[in-house]
Amino acid sequence: MFLEIGLLLASFALLYVYLFTYYSFWDRTCDISSIHQEVYDAYPNERFVGLFTFNKPNLFVRDPAMIEQITIRDFAFASDLGDSNDPRATPISMHLINASNDHWRSLRTKLTPTFTSGKLKGMHGQLLECADSLVEHMKTIESAESFETRELIACFTTDVIASCAFGLNTDTLKDRNSLFRAFGRATFSITPTRKIFRAVRRLLGPMARFISLPGGIKPELIEFFINTVNETLEYRKKNGVVRQDFLHLMNEVLEKEREMVRSGQMDPNDPHVFDHATLVSNSFVFFVAGFETTSTTISYAMHELALNHRIQEKLYTEIVTVSAKHNGQLTFEAIQEMKYLDHVISETLRLYPPVPALTRKVTKDYRVPHTDVVLPVGSFMTMPIVALQLDPSLFPDPLTFNPDRFSEEKEHTIVKGSYLPFGSGPRICIGARFAKLEIQVALVKILLKYNIVKCDKTEVPLTRCKASFMNVPDKGIWLRIEPRTTVAA
Repeated sequence: MFLEIGLLLASFALLYVYLFTYYSFWDRTCDISSIHQEVYDAYPNERFVGLFTFNKPNLFVRDPAMIEQITIRDFAFASDLGDSNDPRATPISMHLINASNDHWRSLRTKLTPTFTSGKLKGMHGQLLECADSLVEHMKTIESAESFETRELIACFTTDVIASCAFGLNTDTLKDRNSLFRAFGRATFSITPTRKIFRAVRRLLGPMARFISLPGGIKPELIEFFINTVNETLEYRKKNGVVRQDFLHLMNEVLEKEREMVRSGQMDPNDPHVFDHATLVSNSFVFFVAGFETTSTTISYAMHELALNHRIQEKLYTEIVTVSAKHNGQLTFEAIQEMKYLDHVISETLRLYPPVPALTRKVTKDYRVPHTDVVLPVGSFMTMPIVALQLDPSLFPDPLTFNPDRFSEEKEHTIVKGSYLPFGSGPRICIGARFAKLEIQVALVKILLKYNIVKCDKTEVPLTRCKASFMNVPDKGIWLRIEPRTTVAA
């Protein structure tokens, strides 16, 4: 017995050393996007390349048409995300990203109404309030020679999600040590050890939930998050508070299905029942997806506007002109009229997509289009977003920031399957419209008050962080602001 335990521990130790060496090698050399770029560039005439993830085949797809087919028409064959965990792994894992097959379809159907135009319009006022707080706080850095943009904007997006998801006023801009901000930092804190254990979780599959792995979010922060959700729900129920935010909308689904179970319309043992764990878990994933990727995109946009003053002024002119048509009010409709703003955001997402690649897991044996190659269940597919969106054959002069690529005159030239910042097909990001609105409101409010300019610490070009699975800058984004001499309302 002791021999078997010793051998098991020795095996895990050897695996750890091997993986640590493996990931440390890449940490010393380049980021994941650059690795994908090397593979992409090495086979310029191929539609796909065969790789392996551990012992599983991994189809590295270069062809936009094949990506369209895989993610849309052949979705049933690869409907799971390649980096998902077992939904039962932790108290906050029963969410949309980890759900698969029928469970995912059921959950997606229930959550989609949360992001309708009407629901987003109802949250517009909360977004404006958070953006006003951001601009008010920026007065404290007007005279600074530089400031790190991502940390500032991450505090703003944390406040947005706390408000629009939970109805809470966290004021993270003033309290950088708030537990909400700490929870957000911990979620995206990546170390070599954590990268290793993420890989191990993928390798172990359902077995991962029986093993407590280090390197993740601390239990006390998970407990804080769960308690926040529970206490907010209890307070609202006790005091009759109704607020049209994500938490309220999900709680409506929860209460509806509880009533259906009580009335016999739904089987209490149905694995797809929207229960409390599902509510908490999806609150978590909305929080995580809502603050990090959005804050990074806003920061990247500010970086490019600082480098391209002509574009910044053209955007400022549009903002002033459109808001004047709406009596100086930044209504939901006014924001939607700002077409050049939309182009600026689209081009930012092309140059700096938050996620470097789409990954899919094969759920039914899949014959690769126009070949005799059959990928067995459990295989992976990788679609390199960064490499595609920087391909000069798809986007001429790809390193130049050019929002006009997305103008009405030119948008038809964008090849389907080549532009994927929010994903593609049924698994496209459910919160994309909310994220876009959040980015729009933040940029409009900032530009109405400030010129964004370079500083001595501005890095050009930006280097990517080698430790992260996300497409984030290694040394931050350092900029400076100057109050506009003529300030619009």
